[in-house]
Amino acid sequence: MGHSMRNAAMYGIGIVFLALAWAKNKLQGYTTPNKVDRSDTDGRIDYVYDTVASWKRYLPAGFDLEGKDVLELCPGSSLGTGAILLGYGAKSYRAVDVFELAGTEPAAYFAKLLDRFPEREAYAPSIDRAKQLTEGPGSDLFSYRVGRDFDIPRLADNRKFDLILSCAAFEHYDDIEATIANISKVARSGCIAEHIVDYQTHSRWIREQDPNNIYRYSEGLYRLFSFPGQPNRRRPLDYVRAFEANGWKNVRVINARAIPQEHLARSVSGMAPPFDRPDMQMDMLSGVVIAEWP
Repeated sequence: MGHSMRNAAMYGIGIVFLALAWAKNKLQGYTTPNKVDRSDTDGRIDYVYDTVASWKRYLPAGFDLEGKDVLELCPGSSLGTGAILLGYGAKSYRAVDVFELAGTEPAAYFAKLLDRFPEREAYAPSIDRAKQLTEGPGSDLFSYRVGRDFDIPRLADNRKFDLILSCAAFEHYDDIEATIANISKVARSGCIAEHIVDYQTHSRWIREQDPNNIYRYSEGLYRLFSFPGQPNRRRPLDYVRAFEANGWKNVRVINARAIPQEHLARSVSGMAPPFDRPDMQMDMLSGVVIAEWP
């Protein structure tokens, strides 16, 4: 099948998926995009360990979690990432979200999670402290706040943080500029912002067949199917500009997952403006945005 025929087919099929996603949201409201079932405890533990491993992989050389105050944006259905970060020596963990998707995990879950810590001997004191902090509610050193206005400074009690993280969250924000402006207000000097962004289509079947499908449509058509949390279609250069405009330094986006070369031509063919421009980096499916606060 030539590119023109495939483009037409993917365009039509993609509209069906946009409509289905819109209808699902209207019927069910916003649900976490995490594919791991809440009843699958081992799967959830694996997922949060994988997330923290990804963050650690891309942190600047020499950055040590020991004694750091950490803020996570929109952790989804689990605060397990926070327990692991405390296990690595973080001083505190605060998670903030628009929707209350987490906060129901029992102490037994965190205990089981921390019992699987991969470097137990090296971090034994921190792991013990993490277990104590996650045993029950009330600790300000392990906390979760929710607000539909997503006023990050208010949700963070105007505290300052050394590390601000997210995973597969930023692509769901309607206004990344406002979010970046807000995290700038709670960044301590030397703070690192690290955000894993999933740029590709989210609907599962078409995600595999046509990962750039959401970029085939004009802004007007795409927004006909808008709903809270719909992928915002912001590209790497948008993040660089927004962080730099707020005073962050050494801003870069690492291409963490690219379209395989053998599929690249068909996957970037038929993009709507402005996504047909080279500076949109349409080969990038997943990226890691890293910035440093002066």
